[in-house]
Amino acid sequence: MKQFFQYLTAEKGLSEETASAHAHQSEFFATHYLRDYEDKSLLDVSGNDIESYLGDWYIRKVLNSTKSDVRAILVAFKKFFKFLYETQEIGKEQLEDILEACANPQRYIRRFETYFELDPESETWEADFEEWSMGYGGEIEEDYEHPYEVKEELNRAFSEEDLNSSNTTILKDFQTFLNYIAANNGMKRTATNSFIVRKHVFALNKAMNSPEELKSTANQPDSRTIHLFYNLSRTLGLFAVSAKDTLEITPRTDIFKKLSPKEQFVVLFDAMWTETSWEKFLAPYSGGRPEWAQARRGDIALLFSQCEPEKAYLFKEELNQLGMEMADTEDKFVDNFIMMAEFTLGVFAERIMSALRLFGLLDFGFAGGRDKYFVRHGVGIAWFSVSEFGKKIFDVLVPEEQ
Repeated sequence: MKQFFQYLTAEKGLSEETASAHAHQSEFFATHYLRDYEDKSLLDVSGNDIESYLGDWYIRKVLNSTKSDVRAILVAFKKFFKFLYETQEIGKEQLEDILEACANPQRYIRRFETYFELDPESETWEADFEEWSMGYGGEIEEDYEHPYEVKEELNRAFSEEDLNSSNTTILKDFQTFLNYIAANNGMKRTATNSFIVRKHVFALNKAMNSPEELKSTANQPDSRTIHLFYNLSRTLGLFAVSAKDTLEITPRTDIFKKLSPKEQFVVLFDAMWTETSWEKFLAPYSGGRPEWAQARRGDIALLFSQCEPEKAYLFKEELNQLGMEMADTEDKFVDNFIMMAEFTLGVFAERIMSALRLFGLLDFGFAGGRDKYFVRHGVGIAWFSVSEFGKKIFDVLVPEEQ
């Protein structure tokens, strides 16, 4: 590792910081995985070892590992094993096998995504995990031909007339989004976080019915609408990511477009409310507890279902009141009070409230004079009102036990 560090700095001209990062990634792999886990020599590494490490072990065993680690690790590995080849520690055939395993970062990124989509609380957890575990050596296959499931209870909750009179532009905006992706089929994603590149984000934002005010340095997550549409499209399989990390339209786009507007609305809303992890709607590394907020979405549906349509309510006060109504012991009171308070921050206030407004289910506003930074992060919502259309939707979202 010392020789590798010196090689990177002296011969390749890298900074000490960059060289140290590459050496650390290689040493971590050699020490914790090869030596301590596989009892294997670094010089005997094959492409299968790289696949097992990044496609399975690193995901499950390394604390706070994320898909954003993948590219940096692969860059370090390619440099390290080329160094071993140049110093005649490994042969050409071995190097080619290793480089082939390092050639497709998206493969490992997708492994991260599918692992964290598993639900440990599910009754099928063991079978789901076994299926995930057995798939590390191959590509993820998806059936892009099967029809969409239109949730019947949501479909019955409103009529075409309700949808037409709701003033929501989400179907038009989402159609614009899909048409743009199709027109630019094969667009590259950003190298860092695998998002739509900035020029396309700005073009898409400009094409929306209500463009957002974005800074010149904005990235995909800075646009609530574009980031929402991107993740809903991933959930619904409307486009796939190729081995070259490009977005490719799938046959599911045509299947989605053949649905009626009412069915499209139901499929889109269910993808947002239930099917997509709310963590994905946030910018990377946002923290908080988005999984908790999503698990308590039934409580919020209950609150909104009890509201008189088009009447303005104070946001914090209503959340606190809901927490107190749910508490039947002092301990539970404190617990619920804290949890209800958390709805005023994090993913729900920052992303879900704006999504619900885009769907035409409610409106909300901030106290006067709020700093733009806080408004962008949903901090300080002062009031909200549920629409007539929203009332019909929230009524069917309340869990039966409530």
